[in-house]
Amino acid sequence: MKYIKYKINNNITVRKFLEAKDYSKRSIDEILNSAYLLNGKLKNKSLDLKEGDEFKIIIEDEDLDYEPIEGKLKILFEDANSLVVSKTSNLTVNSKNQVNLSNYLAYYFKENDIRNKIRLVNRLDMNTSGLMLVAKNKYAHAYYQRQVENNLIKKKYLAVVDPNTDLDFLYEARISYDEENKKYIASNNGKLARTYFKTIDKNDSYSLIECEIFTGKTHQIRVSLQSLGHPIYGDKLYGSDKDLDRFLLHSYKLEFKTFIDEENIKLEDWPNFMTFLCKK
Repeated sequence: MKYIKYKINNNITVRKFLEAKDYSKRSIDEILNSAYLLNGKLKNKSLDLKEGDEFKIIIEDEDLDYEPIEGKLKILFEDANSLVVSKTSNLTVNSKNQVNLSNYLAYYFKENDIRNKIRLVNRLDMNTSGLMLVAKNKYAHAYYQRQVENNLIKKKYLAVVDPNTDLDFLYEARISYDEENKKYIASNNGKLARTYFKTIDKNDSYSLIECEIFTGKTHQIRVSLQSLGHPIYGDKLYGSDKDLDRFLLHSYKLEFKTFIDEENIKLEDWPNFMTFLCKK
């Protein structure tokens, strides 16, 4: 069992304090109904907090929900409530029928005495590499999900497309699932996907495009670039004729405020695409 600890600086009720810390209503109700510690004593209703009080939220131990399997994890950030890893390509995030990133995370949790389930804040396709945010407990996960819903977590990707491509604009497309062809398509009946595309390098062999997403629709970068006539290298599902071991899309920038401390974290992780570009 672990705790989230606060030192109270002003007079306020427990509920108002948790609301000010951006806990979700569901999390607040759960904390008040289950129990918390106020100056070392167990409580289970919204009492008045006073300056100088020590307030602790109880984090109950949980069983791991994935089999722990040892695997290489590239960790770029970690604190008491979250960590950021860079996922490799050709690795699913949580597929039950093959070894996946969640198996590696479960092994890391077990080895580091993190007694909680695996909670992914964002997800990447199997062949998309890059930065992923992982919550270490249910309250951190609820906090980060609220940030995602309010578009407060900034994510940027790098994609490789055809040579000498100039892009610098916000692109809006409606995307829906094509059941017959088993893929997503641009469609007037779909959900709105908003992406800013900007060329950051180009030559006679390829162009490197920065993609900032403002919505979290499945395959939105891949579908949008295909719609623009610039499919991602190696992405055969969405129109590429390049025969690569993966498609060249990487989540390379992540910015968010941490749970509890609200520290602004900015991370970068540049991909090594040249190995694949030499094969094209």
